[in-house]
Amino acid sequence: GGVRAVKHYMQRTAIQGSPDMLTAITGVWHQGAAAHTVTREDVEAGTAVHPFYKSLAELTVGDQFASGLRTVTLEDITAFAEETGDRFYAHTDEEAAMANPFFPRRVAHGYLLVSWAAGLFVAPDPGPVLANYGLENLRFVTPVTYDDAIRVTLTAKRITPRVSDEYGEVAWDCRIHNQKDELCAQYDVLTLVAKTWPMAPSETSQG
Repeated sequence: GGVRAVKHYMQRTAIQGSPDMLTAITGVWHQGAAAHTVTREDVEAGTAVHPFYKSLAELTVGDQFASGLRTVTLEDITAFAEETGDRFYAHTDEEAAMANPFFPRRVAHGYLLVSWAAGLFVAPDPGPVLANYGLENLRFVTPVTYDDAIRVTLTAKRITPRVSDEYGEVAWDCRIHNQKDELCAQYDVLTLVAKTWPMAPSETSQG
C-alpha cells in the first residue's frame, strides 16, 4: 500500500497549548515562547555572549540574538542585480514593479535580504559554530523596497547532539523584520556546533 498504508498505521498526536508549554513539551522553540535575548550592543559592551560563541554544552533552546537595523538603498538593489545577473523587473524597472500588485515599487531581492541577514547575525571570530549547512522553510512575506531597513532575530530553535561526533546540529529560527516591525522573511538556519569549545586537537583533526 506504500505511503498511504504506512500513514494508516502511524499514530499521530496533536498538542495544543501556549508557546511556552509547547516548547517545554517538545524541546523545540516556538514563536512567542520565552527567549533569552542579547543584542549586538550587549555583545560589544561585554555584558552578554553571542549565541554563536556558545558550545552545545552551554547553548539552550530559546537563546536569541537581535540585530540592529540596516537600511536598503536603491544603489544596493541595483548593484546586487548587476553582480548576480538577477535583473528581474521587480528589482530593475520602477514602472513595471509598480504595476505588479505585490510590489510598491522596485524591491530588494529576497536573496539580498538573506545575505544581509547573515551579515547582521553572524559572529565573525572562530567559535563553536563550525559550519552552516543549509536553510529550511524559507518564505518571503513582505516586500522590502529602497529606504526600508531590516533587522534580524535569530533564536536557537532545536538542538540535536550527535552521539558519535564531537558536534551536533542546531536549527536557528531566523526572522527578518522591517522598520515597521512587519515580518519580511522567515526560515531556519542549520549549523553544526561543537559540543565543547575549544575543541581538543584530536577532535578538530577529525574533519
